[in-house]
Amino acid sequence: MAKFSFLFFLFLLLLLPTLSQASKTTNNEPLHVSAISNALSSKGYNEMSLTLLDMTFKALLSTQQSLNTTVTVFCPTDKAFYYLNYPHDPFTLLQYQTAPSNLDKETLQNSLPYGSKIDTLLHGHPQVVTKLPGDTNTSINGVNIVDWDIYHDGQVILYGVDDFFDPAFQILKYPWCDGVGVTNNQEDKDLESEAVYLIFSVYSALVVLTFGLVYLLYVYYDECREDTDDYIEYV
Repeated sequence: MAKFSFLFFLFLLLLLPTLSQASKTTNNEPLHVSAISNALSSKGYNEMSLTLLDMTFKALLSTQQSLNTTVTVFCPTDKAFYYLNYPHDPFTLLQYQTAPSNLDKETLQNSLPYGSKIDTLLHGHPQVVTKLPGDTNTSINGVNIVDWDIYHDGQVILYGVDDFFDPAFQILKYPWCDGVGVTNNQEDKDLESEAVYLIFSVYSALVVLTFGLVYLLYVYYDECREDTDDYIEYV
């Protein structure tokens, strides 16, 4: 029994990294709605600040966080809200303004060439990078980014743009971009590393469990053989 307890304890020790990794993918910092809203208001994005406080959009961002995904939101100016004339549901437009990727300033300015696709929360409708070589302004769907890093806490990134992104822009001018777009390379590498770590942890646990079972079978066989020998001697 003591031998079995030791092996079971050893198995749990090797399984702990796997459990720890799983907990990291599900337990995240809470969404700092007040801090995000205040950052938007201080930059003059009052309409977007009020929109973020709406329970629907808050729930949308929280869902992405539960998946351990950094969210980049392109926030339209107040003027864009006042003159909004797109024939789309407002929530649909907000989905299209949001990318489930860690798109830092360096990536948007220098790493994504003209025509690159960026996944959005509006499934199947990516944004399109429209910054031409030599342009000083970075633009997506023909809309300029006018404020960098309004808010950035590693989980939520906010940039200011001078208008809403129109999904029809991509559909009409870049129809070949339909479907899944590109995501941040670093995020892909992080996901790949997590997958490798998880597989290795599970494999290690299975190896220990297998050796433990083999050892227990050997002990059981050895004890049975001793009992048989004792019985033969007794007879």
